Amino acid sequence: MATTTSGSTGPLAGLHILDLSTYVAGPSATMTLAQLGADVVRIDPIGGAPDVRRLPLAPDGSSLYWAGLNKGKRSVEVDLRGEAGRDVVRSLLRAGGEGHGILLTNAVGQPWLDYQQLRTHRPDLIMVHIGGQPDGKPAVDYTVNCEVGLPWLTGPADSTAPVNHVLPAWDLLTGLHAALSVLVADRARRHTGEGQFIRINLAEVALATMGHLGFVADVAVNGGGRRRDGNHLYGSYGCDFATADGRRVMVVALTSRHWQSLIELTGRREVVAALAEAMGVDFGREETRYQHREVITALLAPWFAERNHRDVVAALDRGQVLWGDYRTVAELVDAPDGLLARSGLFTQVRQSGAGTFPVPRPVSRAEGWGDDTTLLAPAVGADTDVVLQQWLGHDLDTVRALRASGIVGGR
Repeated sequence: MATTTSGSTGPLAGLHILDLSTYVAGPSATMTLAQLGADVVRIDPIGGAPDVRRLPLAPDGSSLYWAGLNKGKRSVEVDLRGEAGRDVVRSLLRAGGEGHGILLTNAVGQPWLDYQQLRTHRPDLIMVHIGGQPDGKPAVDYTVNCEVGLPWLTGPADSTAPVNHVLPAWDLLTGLHAALSVLVADRARRHTGEGQFIRINLAEVALATMGHLGFVADVAVNGGGRRRDGNHLYGSYGCDFATADGRRVMVVALTSRHWQSLIELTGRREVVAALAEAMGVDFGREETRYQHREVITALLAPWFAERNHRDVVAALDRGQVLWGDYRTVAELVDAPDGLLARSGLFTQVRQSGAGTFPVPRPVSRAEGWGDDTTLLAPAVGADTDVVLQQWLGHDLDTVRALRASGIVGGR
C-alpha cells in the first residue's frame, strides 16, 4: 500500500486528527475528513489491527476493505501494550499548533484512553468516542440492526424468518455523525478554547433514525407497524418488473405526474380509470396506489413482460418515470453504461501491492478540493518516521531509537 502525505489543500487542511479506530464506523469518519483535507494519522498497533486483514483481499493478501476505508490517511505503528508506546500517543495529542489535539476512537476497555486522564496531558482535547450500546456494552452494526426490527421488514413478503441486509448502515451513519462531531467540537474550541468529549453509540444512531423516519411513531400512534413487503416501495407505488429478455427494472411512481406517465406509456389508462371507478378510489393519491399496489402491479406486469429491456427503458425515459436497473456488483464495475461509469466519481488508482482498481473521489467536492493523495491508503506504519518528526520534532536518530526498542514500528 502506498504512503500518503499531509500536503493537502482541501477545505479541512490544518486539522490534525489521531485515528485510533477499527472496522467501519470510525475509519469511515476519519476517511471522510481526510478526503476533505484533514491530516489524519492512524495509530496502528504493531502489525496492524485485525481489520487490516479483513475480506475482501487482493491477490497479495492485502485487504481491499481496509484500503477503501483508510484512504488519504497516514499510519504510525506503535506498541500500545506498554506505557512507552502510549506515551507516544499522548505526545502526539500534545503536539503544538492550531488544529491538533483531536482523537477519534472506538477502543473499549482501555483505561489509559479515559478522557479525563488524557486531559491532564492536553486540557483542550477533543475526543470522539464511538461505542455500541448506551450502557457501554459492546455492539456492532448487525447486533444493533436485529434489535431495531428491520430484519423482520426485509426480504420476501412470505418469509417467516428475519433477513439481514448486507449494508452496514448504522456503522456508516455513525461515521458521518462522528465526522460532523469533530468539526462541531473544533469550531466550538476555536471560540471558547475548551475541548469536548463526545460519545456516539451505534444503538442510539439506529434508534434515532428509526424515530426520524416514523417507524417508532407508527407503532406508538397506530398500534402496529409496517409489514414485510418484498420489493414494493412503502407508502407509495414502486415495484420491480421482469422484461421479456430476462432483465429486471425497479419502477417508482412517486408523484401524480410519474403515475400518469406510467399508466399512459403502458397503455393502462382506461383500465385503471375503470378500476378506480368500480372500487370507488382515487389512484391519483399516493396512499391509494400503495394500498392497491398488488392489483396495480398485476395490471402493469404484462406490458413489461412483452418487451425487451431496451424498449422498456426507452419508454420509461421518454415518460420521465423513475426507474433503475437491477445489476450485480460485477455489472456495476464492468458495464460501460452503468452507474459507476456514468458518475465520473471513480478514477483508476494503483494501490501498491493490491494493484490498480477504481477508487471513489470524495462525494462532496468543489473546485480545488483535494487531490489524488486522498485516494490512497497507507501501509501500516509507513508514516511513523515522518509524523514523529513533523508533529513531535524528533530527529531521525530518536525515531530509530524508538524503533530499536520496539516502542514504534514502521519502515
